[in-house]
Amino acid sequence: MNYEIEYDLVNFQDHLVKTGTKKDAKKLKLFTRSIHILLFNKKGEIMICKRPVNKKTYPNLITSSAGGHVEQGETYKIAAKRELREELNIKIPLKDLGRFDVITANERAIHHLFFSKLNKKVLVDPNEISHYYFLSAEDIKSDINLHPRKYAKPFIEAFKYYSKCSKKL
Repeated sequence: MNYEIEYDLVNFQDHLVKTGTKKDAKKLKLFTRSIHILLFNKKGEIMICKRPVNKKTYPNLITSSAGGHVEQGETYKIAAKRELREELNIKIPLKDLGRFDVITANERAIHHLFFSKLNKKVLVDPNEISHYYFLSAEDIKSDINLHPRKYAKPFIEAFKYYSKCSKKL
């Protein structure tokens, strides 16, 4: 079966224009919606994950604790909670830090960044995460500067946004 998932396609103001595929969004210069989640352990370190080598987008690259596209009809928060269940098998409260955008040759997406403390064990979906570990924000920043190609572009933007917002937290 060859089908493509349909998403809410939105304009830059995040208003619904139509539903369609990622290809439609690219062709029409519309945006999809996505979420990223940063989870913090008791030491204040951030859980980062490596994507499996067989993923279509950003294979074998480092990304946020969890994340993904907002499905048709979902809110950002509902999508974030769904992604936590699907990728890490957990249910925890989340705080929305706000919006950041990623515009590349292959992607036009409005992202919302969520965060939370991680106080329970996770059970990762191996189709989504090959492995994970915790690093301090300072170590992540340093590693991104030294080795940016190890990281998925949306994660780099999410981390920059977090770094800007964390000064206000």
